[in-house]
Amino acid sequence: MRKRFFLVLGGLVAVAGALAAVNLGYYAGSSYSGSYCTTCHQIQASYDKWARSVHRGLQCKECHGSAFTTDLEAHRTNLRHLYYQVSGKVPGRIVLKDAQVDRIAANCQRCHADNLAKWRAGGHSAAYSHIFLSKAHNEKTLLMDDCLRCHGMFADGAIADIVTPIDNRGPWKLADERFSSRPVIPCLTCHTVHSDGVPPAAPDYLQPKKAAQGRQLRTTSLGFYDRRERRHVLAADLALPAMVVGERAAKMSPDPRQAVCYQCHAPETTLEVGSGDDRTAIGVHEGIGCLGCHDPHGLDARQSCANCHPAYSNCGLDVATMDTSFKSPDSRHNIHFVSCADCHPKGVPERKK
Repeated sequence: MRKRFFLVLGGLVAVAGALAAVNLGYYAGSSYSGSYCTTCHQIQASYDKWARSVHRGLQCKECHGSAFTTDLEAHRTNLRHLYYQVSGKVPGRIVLKDAQVDRIAANCQRCHADNLAKWRAGGHSAAYSHIFLSKAHNEKTLLMDDCLRCHGMFADGAIADIVTPIDNRGPWKLADERFSSRPVIPCLTCHTVHSDGVPPAAPDYLQPKKAAQGRQLRTTSLGFYDRRERRHVLAADLALPAMVVGERAAKMSPDPRQAVCYQCHAPETTLEVGSGDDRTAIGVHEGIGCLGCHDPHGLDARQSCANCHPAYSNCGLDVATMDTSFKSPDSRHNIHFVSCADCHPKGVPERKK
């Protein structure tokens, strides 16, 4: 008994010592701009990306935590990395698990509080319980692993590990209650932290007329997280679909940012506008991209009419009061597809003077 006691005690001391060594070394090293992290060669690629990114002024510990964090999962992760190194069973590529994504996303709000507030007010902040416990949806459409491509791309495991039963009868419940409030579309869905980019610089105040021309057009972190590849695909590398309206090609906005939107709001294989989950604008709004009307984080479009129609439409009426889904969700005229002929089947009247 005595021998066993000392063996157990020695083991606990060894584990505690290893934990302290890993965490203290991690903390000390991360104070030198993250170079210590590259002593594990698997981190070199991430470090190189970080060194070229807009976040290169932040130390690793500011997002990933330090030796003094109270997050037990962070300590378990460090021990797991130590095991990889000692055992030689190092994975070919290190990817974030679901719980780790939540911690990284929580850190985003420290610097991006305004965007966080907009995101919380929009539809993309929906939780797993909102999506996968929907009686109306589950009775009509069978749950499948492909649901996670857009709703829960960071989830570990398959759809059966999230919700049960997998049928159209129900009643449905979450396999793990921690999913109840966890968002299905966190920040890292559309943004990659380690991406090439230059922090925005102040304009040349001595030449104010040139300030607009030198301004950064869009964030370089924008990209879609591919669940199958377990990596981001940057917006610049995503292609816009060639949408059609019947026999003709639809006029598309050249804005490359909306390529991210199309990864989930996609048409059917026919590429017909309005098929599947597509919302490509046609009719009076043909050629306007998603972000021409929608706020990129909150998705709010209530102010968008005023951006193009300061007071009235071409026929002299306030466009916000017209019979469209902008005014009421019960309207027969979807704001994405409404045309002049929908309200004027006998022809568009002359503009009132």
